[in-house]
Amino acid sequence: MHLKKIRSFIAVILSLFLLVSLSGCLDSGKDKEESYKKAMAYIEQSKDKEAIIELRNAIQVDPKYADARYQLGLLYLKTGDIRKAFAELERAATLDPKNLDAKIKTAEFYLLSKKKDDARRSVDEVLAQDPENKDALAILANVELIEGNFEKALDAINKAIAQAPDEDRLFTIKGRIYAVDKKFPEAEQVLIKALEIDGNKVANYAALVSLYSEWNKLDEAKKILEKMAKAFPGSSQPYLQLASIYLREKDVASAEQYLNKALKVDPDNIKLKTNIASFYAKNGKLAQAEQLYNEAVQNAPEPLDVEAQLANFYFDVGKFDKAEALLKKVLAENEKNANAQLVQAKFFLREKKYQEGLDIVNQLVGDYPKWGELYYVKAVAHRYLQDSKLAKEALLNAIKLSPDLSRAHGLLGFISLQEGEYQTAKTEAATALKLNPRDFQSALTLAKAVLFNKEYDTAEKMFSELLEKVPENVEVLGSLGLAYLGQKNEVKAKQVFQQILRLQPGNSKAFSFLMQIEEKSGTSRDRLLQMTKDQLSKAPESGPLYAILANQYLANKQPDEALAQYKKAQELDPNNPQPYAMSALILTRQGKRDQAIAEYKDLLAKQPKALGAYMGLGSLYEQSGKAELARDAYKKALELNPEFAPAANNMAWLIAESENPDLGEALRLAMIAKGQKPDDIHIIDTLGWVHYKRGSYSLARNEFQQAVEKNESMPVLRYHLALALYGEGKKKEALEQLEKALEQKKPFAEQTDAMEKLNAWRAE
Repeated sequence: MHLKKIRSFIAVILSLFLLVSLSGCLDSGKDKEESYKKAMAYIEQSKDKEAIIELRNAIQVDPKYADARYQLGLLYLKTGDIRKAFAELERAATLDPKNLDAKIKTAEFYLLSKKKDDARRSVDEVLAQDPENKDALAILANVELIEGNFEKALDAINKAIAQAPDEDRLFTIKGRIYAVDKKFPEAEQVLIKALEIDGNKVANYAALVSLYSEWNKLDEAKKILEKMAKAFPGSSQPYLQLASIYLREKDVASAEQYLNKALKVDPDNIKLKTNIASFYAKNGKLAQAEQLYNEAVQNAPEPLDVEAQLANFYFDVGKFDKAEALLKKVLAENEKNANAQLVQAKFFLREKKYQEGLDIVNQLVGDYPKWGELYYVKAVAHRYLQDSKLAKEALLNAIKLSPDLSRAHGLLGFISLQEGEYQTAKTEAATALKLNPRDFQSALTLAKAVLFNKEYDTAEKMFSELLEKVPENVEVLGSLGLAYLGQKNEVKAKQVFQQILRLQPGNSKAFSFLMQIEEKSGTSRDRLLQMTKDQLSKAPESGPLYAILANQYLANKQPDEALAQYKKAQELDPNNPQPYAMSALILTRQGKRDQAIAEYKDLLAKQPKALGAYMGLGSLYEQSGKAELARDAYKKALELNPEFAPAANNMAWLIAESENPDLGEALRLAMIAKGQKPDDIHIIDTLGWVHYKRGSYSLARNEFQQAVEKNESMPVLRYHLALALYGEGKKKEALEQLEKALEQKKPFAEQTDAMEKLNAWRAE
């Protein structure tokens, strides 16, 4: 083709292409306008779904169509799709800077998302175009309030009110500013104004109620709620808030009355029923709680989760068969149901499958990090696994998330008591009792914390009051006896310990304290020996009493008789480390170590799982100075039973006393022993010694102090306490304890070291 003709052909083609393109653009513009018009018509007819489709068509044609995005954002907002609403309104505000409403709504979203800097930026853009825009000023007031700029917040809201003096929400914002600034009378005035402007809004009543509650004007809050109930007869909210206020005042009966009114107004509300059932359970009305749970199960469209809650209720009240039946039903239908998984974890803990229970709870915590009860169950698992540090961390999380979870406060108080943190124990136990006055264990924890804090008069009153409720509770009686001892009232203490022995003839603790009182009063050794025999005749199966009898024989310099009684104690109470240690000591003094070792080996040849034999063998090796052989024996005992207290205790001591000791392992073993035998002074002493070797002097002092309080007649305990006090820098107290230890005139292995330290400390 000729070049000129080719150029002419190309020109024609380009012209046609441009014509088609221009036609397409015109058609596209026409299409988007048509879609927009249809959408607006649908909006007028309240056909939101159809309007959304047309607006999305318009945006597909022109993604920068600001008006379509704005209208689509409003529709999403109307239908409750907040995420999409925010995206469209934000885009509309960006595309059309003059669309102030889009900017204001975007700023509100930022404020709700706690993005105050973005909210301020959007509001500033609005106010730059319209300085008196009331909506922008209201948002600005909220931003200033969040930042604590009360004067600026008031200035902004007052400007908004000047533009719209009859808009109640502006007065509500102003009232909140005053309330946060603790200017309660001013807040009251403007919130009453908001209610006067519009008495048909629940929010206006709620704002005033919230103010009165914070101001502690609970009677005024009640009056507003009663008015609110009349204004909104179909709403359960005022009755629920009234119930909350009465609970705050500890008026459970009135709270129950208003909860029932709420349920009468909204009888089909399943969540309300389960919440009221939970209220009944917390207040000991178990029949009413069970009835409401069952009603909720019957009426719920999807009852599975309510059944899981009912299973949890049954578990907590001890109806394990019913709990298990419901649990199986729920898990069969949905093995991932969270409430059912929680109940499963509780069952594992009850069955001593501690790690399995903890694994479930840890997984649940990952999915539901703000569920307070999960952390409580996690704490229980850690406590069973002898990790009090992690248990306390979990309890603090439980309390943070659920401050009214009485069980969490109670357990934290109990653990703190065991660790010698008496002030924390008092605080947490008292809180648990405020939340649940029927919590006997927390009442006991509180009284014991007072006792161990040496507030003996207060403790005596508290235990006496507890005895009125549980007149024959041996634990309370024993603590009361200790309070009397603290008061130096040996007569009453003796009466209490005698009462315990009438109730429990084999109670070795009470008998031991009774012996201390008798010995202090000058009772002869022969008489003490006879008293022990008489007590044994009443409780012939009591291993600890045989150990006390052996101690009496040993004090009377009758080692063979003592050895015989220690062996009986071992047979009856193989978990008690004292008879093994004392038997080993006697055999060592008698020079019969090899014979004893041979006997234990013969026994192990016949009974390879005889824990007592390993303990006896370990004790003999220990007394013979063969530490490695002793450790091997205790290791084998622990292989048979990892929680065997005597072996764990002795192994912990040997590790602590070894060269380059693994004090972490020693601590683990000592904690196992303490967990199994929390009141054994030898185990308490071992744990204290490990803490001391680790340089944790305050923890060591807590343990040694407990040991001394339990048995003041053993000078070695006071010596160890003195060492810990000295390590803390409490030299005066340390010297006092060391002097008391040596004044007792009783020999102990470290006596020479104690004398040297006494002279050195006095010379400082």
